[in-house]
Amino acid sequence: MSMTRRTFLKAGATAAAAALAHPAAAGAATQPPPRQRVLGRTQLKVSELGMGVMITQDAAMVRAALDAGVTYFDTARAYMSGRNEAILAEGLGARRKDVVVATKCSPGGGATAVVASCEQSLAALKTDWIDVFQLHGVSSRAQVLAAGSLEGLAALKKAGKIRFAGVTTHAGMVEVIDAAIEAKVYDTVLTTFNFRPAPGLAAAVRRAADAGVGVIAMKIMAGGYRDAAAPGLNPFQAALRWVLRQQGVATTIPSLVTFEQLQQNLEAAAASYGARDALALELYAAAIEARHCRACGGCAAQCARGADVPAIVRALMYREGYGCPELAAETLA
Repeated sequence: MSMTRRTFLKAGATAAAAALAHPAAAGAATQPPPRQRVLGRTQLKVSELGMGVMITQDAAMVRAALDAGVTYFDTARAYMSGRNEAILAEGLGARRKDVVVATKCSPGGGATAVVASCEQSLAALKTDWIDVFQLHGVSSRAQVLAAGSLEGLAALKKAGKIRFAGVTTHAGMVEVIDAAIEAKVYDTVLTTFNFRPAPGLAAAVRRAADAGVGVIAMKIMAGGYRDAAAPGLNPFQAALRWVLRQQGVATTIPSLVTFEQLQQNLEAAAASYGARDALALELYAAAIEARHCRACGGCAAQCARGADVPAIVRALMYREGYGCPELAAETLA
């Protein structure tokens, strides 16, 4: 179709208005697309900078990430009571086939519950298949190897409703990762992993990668406490660079809420970890020492009444670090 002077001027005005409305989105478009890595034995090529959709409320953020070259998107049935999957579906639209979509289900309830959750996710995501379907928040070897869960995942694979299976873990991470390797069923593992890792976690990540299990890193910003950043330094960009240089990590899923965050993440992924980053993380670590959980699990059994202390501490991080009281409440519930 030929473009007249009038349509050219109209298109230019529209683009200018969009840039003015979201100047950081225009800035993100000037950054190089994230590099691609292979997600373990799945052989899926994914951007090393993925997108955690967990607290994203605007589908425009998904579209902006797509335009910037992000190809891995992570959500869950539990996020926003199912609305989060719908937001991702709206953002992806007709480009769903061009990306890798991961979602999650509760590990309890056996095969029937796993299959039912997947059916709900397929409907919310408006797709015929899920690339990576994960058991959500697993914290023990017993949960990883539960017969009902394995049966449900096998049935979904056989039906072509999921391509690959995985687990996600916030606690007992080394135990969960080693069990996932042992099971020889799970193609991926999504784990908390940042510059303040739990003891033995980095080695477990390498073992998983060596076994062909694709490793996805989450909680990479170590809480995201903005009031703890030293003046003139950006510990969050430094934290992303730190994770991307770790052996065994295939991709990362920092949460995205603003165009500024997208731009900063793209900038961080395009640069190498250096001395300035090390300084930023050293100062940030000192500032958050008393309030950031390493997810080591050491506090898990400290409550005489059996409260899930790691989950409570994680909820506090969502409230104080992420600034998301709704997510904190969901986690506690």
